[in-house]
Amino acid sequence: FVISIRWDCHVRGGSAFVSPACYALMWRLGATGKEACRALRQSCGRTTQTPSTSCLLASWLRAGVRRHGSDAGASQPDGGSAGLRLRQPQAGSRFPGAGGRGKAPLTPGSLGLEDLPSHDVMDDLQPEDVGEEEDGFEESFGSPSSGTNTQRAGPLARKMWSCARRGVRSEEVWARFSQRVVMTGTMVGPGDVALMFLAFARVKYRDTKALDTISPFILRHIDAFSTTELVLLMNGHKKLEYERLDNIHLLLNAICHRYDEWTGRHVALASNAVASFYIYQPSFWRKVAMCLPKIVWSMNPLELSNLVSAMARVDRRDPRSMIIIARMCRRCALRHLFSQETLATTMNAFSKLDFNHPKLAKVFEDAAIVKLDRALELGSAYRKSGSLRGADVFDVQALVLVLQTLVCLVGTSDEVALKLLTLLAWSKDEVSNYQTRVLKTTAIVLRRQHPELIKKMSREVREALQSFEKSPVKVNTFESRWIAEMRRTLRKMDIIVELKPLVDEQVLDIWLPSSKAVVCAVGPYGYYASTTHRTAYSKLHQRILEMEGYTCLTVPYFEWSELKTEEDKMVYLWSLGRKAASKEKGAASGPGAESLPTIVAEDLQSDLSDLGEARL
Repeated sequence: FVISIRWDCHVRGGSAFVSPACYALMWRLGATGKEACRALRQSCGRTTQTPSTSCLLASWLRAGVRRHGSDAGASQPDGGSAGLRLRQPQAGSRFPGAGGRGKAPLTPGSLGLEDLPSHDVMDDLQPEDVGEEEDGFEESFGSPSSGTNTQRAGPLARKMWSCARRGVRSEEVWARFSQRVVMTGTMVGPGDVALMFLAFARVKYRDTKALDTISPFILRHIDAFSTTELVLLMNGHKKLEYERLDNIHLLLNAICHRYDEWTGRHVALASNAVASFYIYQPSFWRKVAMCLPKIVWSMNPLELSNLVSAMARVDRRDPRSMIIIARMCRRCALRHLFSQETLATTMNAFSKLDFNHPKLAKVFEDAAIVKLDRALELGSAYRKSGSLRGADVFDVQALVLVLQTLVCLVGTSDEVALKLLTLLAWSKDEVSNYQTRVLKTTAIVLRRQHPELIKKMSREVREALQSFEKSPVKVNTFESRWIAEMRRTLRKMDIIVELKPLVDEQVLDIWLPSSKAVVCAVGPYGYYASTTHRTAYSKLHQRILEMEGYTCLTVPYFEWSELKTEEDKMVYLWSLGRKAASKEKGAASGPGAESLPTIVAEDLQSDLSDLGEARL
């Protein structure tokens, strides 16, 4: 494409114009410095002094040329220089020093750059603590054997990726990189776009202006990206929390068109990014279900955890896919291959999807007990002993997830619950606002279903549990449109109605104080995607209300939407109340069958011998 680059530099009432050829030369050399700009203007026949040109063009010339000095033109076996290769101009070229015009070849000396100062902030980069493990998928990205467009990436993109791999997190360095990306954004190719996005994402440096500059080139080069590059670009948007939905949907459609090239890591990373932005695209998840029988055997525990957690995040409950994933997770748990964070998130994801298999739950609980016993052996000061990564014991977030999963959703013994509560009591000062909100509902279930456990608790654990229950939680509450409509209809029926949070401080319930009944308005997010199967959290909310002695009147959103007139809505609510009253007379108090967790009866074969059935 044709690019015209013009900088208006007010010099004696005129302006300076740099041709595209000169711009391409400066971008190719990748150097900086006012002396370099002056030498370039002299070689181009310019004698006017343009200070603003020096400021705008100072980011290209010095770094590559200065590294080599007088040896930059030394010949190599492939005809290039020892590092940054300087292309020799061909005959008839418009570049200075081109053959056929009687001038010497282009060298640093011919540009007058041999006396440039040696200090540059880009070369003073020191590796820092990245804070995360090296990912082999990203480490191989950009190597000659990776088969991606990054082999043809420019020097700026490669230098950014080199700094990101070394863990350089200097604010000044990445601010300079962002400025260069903005100035050279119109010259980037597919390899540059992928490598720049990945470099920014790896160090989690978000510069919206730089990202907006290179984002349009995703559309331009969408067909030139490899499957790996498409997946990493999608994952880069997630890491940077860059919610540009046009890019995300474009990348997702391109990934779906290449589902025959997917690997286990492609599926895990793409699913994680899609779920992070809450994209409910059925075609993507159908193709994931189609390819799982072929690739699930090659997925490691982290990839399995990412995949099932992504399905739980978007409420995608596919029983066939979950059976396949559960078999591999069971094999990994038996060999204790899950780390503490992956084990906690995997357990919580399966329970959140209302997938409760006795064999899988037993294996997960045994793996969790091993890590709990290891933490208990370290004593109450184990959280103060420094990093816990080497010890592989549960951190606070993992403890909260495992406690909620085993106590509220799956079920466990008093001994396991007591171990979890003891570790949480030791770490009570680290509990966040969200974790306190989760522990409040867990405490209700503990008091109702584990009364003997409350008696056996030590004073320290009991006080910690009471502090979790009494701690205020800062959340925003809201009332949906159709719940407000239902409340108005009940008032027209001369029924006393109160709107208050009875279980969770964010969820408002319609309470009927005269009859101690609660109208449970189950909206679209109370059901799994494209099904009428209620989510595990929706059933847990109703189950806790029934534990507290309330009578629950469940109103699904799809039934309420079919009622057109006010009379139909009143008749529906009257009939619902009579039905609940008749059930209450003939049944004992406690949770009803509709609010209990779903038990999966299908056997889990550890050898994966029947995976071919999933293709049907």
